[in-house]
Amino acid sequence: MAYSNNPNLPKARATALRLLVCERLPLQVVANRCGVHRSTVWRWKRKWDELNGWIQPDNPNRPTRIVGISKLARCSWRIVTESSRPHTSPTAVSDQIVSVVLKVRYELKRCAEVVWNHLNAVLGIQVSLSSVRRILRRHHCFDGARKKRVKPDNPKRPAVTKPGELVQTDTIHYICPYTKRRRYVYTVIDLYSRMTYAEIHSRILPGLAARTLLHAEQMFGFKFSMVQADNGLEFSRYFEQTLAKQGITVRHSRLGRPNDNAHIERFNRTLQEECLGHYLTYKTTNKTVQARLTSYLDYYNTKRVHLGLQLRTPAEMLQRS
Repeated sequence: MAYSNNPNLPKARATALRLLVCERLPLQVVANRCGVHRSTVWRWKRKWDELNGWIQPDNPNRPTRIVGISKLARCSWRIVTESSRPHTSPTAVSDQIVSVVLKVRYELKRCAEVVWNHLNAVLGIQVSLSSVRRILRRHHCFDGARKKRVKPDNPKRPAVTKPGELVQTDTIHYICPYTKRRRYVYTVIDLYSRMTYAEIHSRILPGLAARTLLHAEQMFGFKFSMVQADNGLEFSRYFEQTLAKQGITVRHSRLGRPNDNAHIERFNRTLQEECLGHYLTYKTTNKTVQARLTSYLDYYNTKRVHLGLQLRTPAEMLQRS
């Protein structure tokens, strides 16, 4: 029987067999009505006979008697589609090698590459890396090993309907190509009004990130209800505790999902393209950079129109609210 993933085929086979068995139509007529070859209907009939072999549809003592409806009602009509997957393969890895792979994985508790290297270099078992990966995946050796993308106590993201209801924050990392000195720009954006704020510091600390949020709240002139950040070190527990004292809830984005913080990520790109550039040298001091940031943020918040705000500025959205 040919393989198909059509979920309606068992129902179609049942319809054809009811025409053949119950209504006693000729084989060719049933094939024409169902749109298949008569040999296909004949193979379906053989499958149906095997499926209902425990039922005696006729009476040998009275061969001319029509099959009773009660007996046909007990028959199974739906013939399921068989899988085309081969059950064996001449090149399949033996069960002995599979058990050795699982044993090495249990002893080393390492990834597939380390297990494969141990098998080939130490035990002398020649097996491909793809086979080791497939064996470990089929036996669910990596289930639960990955860190969860969302914390179980992460607050639910609100639907933004007013200023301060959800604020996003992030950090831009700069490194001098000559002295390798690192500097960090802490950025803040309000999702409703798109009001922004930024500060530059020479260290990356949770206290500095929290202080930047409080400075932004003071400059914007409205209360922050929730702040969303990524899972960086500067947004750790001390950052949450500092903002919790001010009545601000902190939620984190999912691991490996930068689109959760799409607004602040886009603002970071705009800030680098229109104001700071993509690198800072040792010749530019923090005081100079901060003055440049202050001037640009005034332009961004009061004069630069946004397509996402229907060609309005963040200040106009704030006044409108």
